[in-house]
Amino acid sequence: MERVKVMEQMPIHETSPEFTDVIMQRISSQGSRKPATATSPTVNYFTRRKQFIHFAVAGAATYLFITTGILQSLLAMDAFKLEYQMKTKVQHMVEAGIKIITHIIPF
Repeated sequence: MERVKVMEQMPIHETSPEFTDVIMQRISSQGSRKPATATSPTVNYFTRRKQFIHFAVAGAATYLFITTGILQSLLAMDAFKLEYQMKTKVQHMVEAGIKIITHIIPF
């Protein structure tokens, strides 16, 4: 209810009389231009070749993952278990690195 009162108290701003004429002139001048055609951008041979190679490698890898069953085993993994295992392995590696460094360089 208060918003309506605030809206009623706001001043009404009018556009300049020339505004409509200026806009209509811009529209008509843009309409006289040649319309842009929906042509595909030109791409050189090497870009196309690189795109094809990437597509072929991605397709082959996907096919390999599906046929060998790796994809199913990756999807069946428990993310929390995998995260815990990775964190513990990293922690053990860091601790082992610290032990080696402290033996080499005693503090």
